[in-house]
Amino acid sequence: MARLEKVKIEKVWADEIFYASNTATVDVTAPPGVLFTADSTITGDATSAVVNCQLTENLGVITANVEYMVQEELTVQVDAAPGPDDFDLEYAFRFEETYEFQKAILPVDVDIENLRCQVFRLSGTVALENVDLPEGESEGSFDNVVSLMTKLKLSEEIQTFVALGAAPNVQTVEVTVN
Repeated sequence: MARLEKVKIEKVWADEIFYASNTATVDVTAPPGVLFTADSTITGDATSAVVNCQLTENLGVITANVEYMVQEELTVQVDAAPGPDDFDLEYAFRFEETYEFQKAILPVDVDIENLRCQVFRLSGTVALENVDLPEGESEGSFDNVVSLMTKLKLSEEIQTFVALGAAPNVQTVEVTVN
């Protein structure tokens, strides 16, 4: 006879992949006395993160309001080779997206307040487009294009009973090819 144990687990009601794209125009101002050349370029790294995910429910439709933050640590290289006039450009910006869960069908006794939005996976790209660092000028701009893929889980922490011991009614058989 199997023993029963009470356990606390995460029940996943839905997991879905959502896509977001955002473009932010960034103004660049060189330090006093520094002017861009024809060879000026921008290099660096970007970090993207989900900073908040709030769930709402309206007429049985569950949505996730997701707030993203993109932080960039860039270097503006003024000439063809690195030099003393190069300068760092560090900044961050946030944007929000609202996603509707298509596969989430909850029983009437499930309270949205007991559910949580879990970021299961985040990946994407950040590209600088329309880079304009006019030769002989100290001010320029570029478009920061962010494209993200976010896998969200809609889950609930529940307590339930599980049987310990050998799994009943489980069978493993060899597959034959006819």
